[in-house]
Amino acid sequence: MHTPGIEAQRKAAAAGWLARHARTVVAGIAIMAMLPFEAVVLSAPGARPVLGSIGMAQADDDDGDGDDDGGGGAAAGGGSDSGGGMDHEPFEPVGRVDAETFIADELLALNPSAAALGRATALGARIIERIDAASLPLRVVRLRLPPGLDARSARQILAERDRATFELHHLYKLAQQTADTSPCGGAACGALRLIGWPDDASNCGRNQAIGIVDTAVAVAHPALAGASLRTREFVDAGSVPAAADHGTAVAALLVGRPGSGFPGMVPHAQLFAANPFYTLPSGNGAASTVGLVQSLDWLVRERVGVIGLSLAGPSNSVLEAAVARVAAKGVVVAAAAGNGGQNAPPAYPAAFSGVLSVTAVSEDRRIYWRANRGDYIDYALPGVNVWTVGLAGEGKRRSGTSFAVPFMVGLASQSLAQRALGRDQLLKGELAALTDLGAPGRDPVFGWGKPRFGGICH
Repeated sequence: MHTPGIEAQRKAAAAGWLARHARTVVAGIAIMAMLPFEAVVLSAPGARPVLGSIGMAQADDDDGDGDDDGGGGAAAGGGSDSGGGMDHEPFEPVGRVDAETFIADELLALNPSAAALGRATALGARIIERIDAASLPLRVVRLRLPPGLDARSARQILAERDRATFELHHLYKLAQQTADTSPCGGAACGALRLIGWPDDASNCGRNQAIGIVDTAVAVAHPALAGASLRTREFVDAGSVPAAADHGTAVAALLVGRPGSGFPGMVPHAQLFAANPFYTLPSGNGAASTVGLVQSLDWLVRERVGVIGLSLAGPSNSVLEAAVARVAAKGVVVAAAAGNGGQNAPPAYPAAFSGVLSVTAVSEDRRIYWRANRGDYIDYALPGVNVWTVGLAGEGKRRSGTSFAVPFMVGLASQSLAQRALGRDQLLKGELAALTDLGAPGRDPVFGWGKPRFGGICH
């Protein structure tokens, strides 16, 4: 929410910018009126001609290094899928970041009309990326703003005519806390037993395709030996991918090799891991909205049944549209509820309609102290002192709502595959084996409660 004083200052700044550049803007509009749309868009200063549609994407973490970053890097070893299948060409490197929440000199345009893009380019904006997320389907244009015009002011100006088209280019982070390397007190530290997962998971995951949007995964890690794993990176050229620690830990929770000390819930599932996380100038990791949309588009194209998003950030209309299209195709989407604490605002994409919002509880069923609260919380799963693998092969006990997400992914995928429940039942909290942990019924702390598998995989 913005205060009237800040809004007045923003309007004054926008008006001042228009006054200083009035001649350029008027000239641009006059020229634009005489040219076809293709000429207006593709002759923007610094842009290279690119024909076709438009599209974009982003992510969140709590990885164990104490900085609430995006942690994830280039995957080691085989299994990487770095190209093909998407109409996408970035023109320029990532721009300035404002307080690590959004890119300060960029805007995104969602399914823009020719007229809307014309009004943006008349302000001096330049098209720097076009993506056609055809599997969703979704078109997004990424715009670089001229010096002196900030993203919030530009969006306010353009909203006068195109209220639902332009959006800030938000960043998302992983939802995790500092790792503890002290020894684990049992297989998976009791997390699997907490949700009634079978001790023998050797048959779990068969004929299932699942996806995660996270940092990179070290596919050559011994804990992942023999896993069916494909990765793809969605990081701008010139940006440094975040470290692979978090993504590797989440992947192992799902498809870790039995007997490795880090057994996965569904070791026979085919895992598709999308990595949109890069390193900010501060050293923290983040994923952009553009990277998230691209990740979701790829996962839908690979026909996964369940997607886990261990990330959180602000509401964004472009990301909301992408998630809605994923859900409309029948894919189950689970996301981290966020680690902002009980008074924090809702975290997204978890708070979007049609997404399973997952919070974290300990083995003794207490809520994670940093977990968000709110009426968007759906389920509570293990996410406190979870035994996970480190990049060097060591074990770490980590906490955060991001680590509860893979438990929801594995449980949902196996349950759907065995027809133990349907997608609508998941969304409505109609699970047969569900432990109510808080106030009777759905509550803002635990949601509908803690689900339990309570069977065998077949």
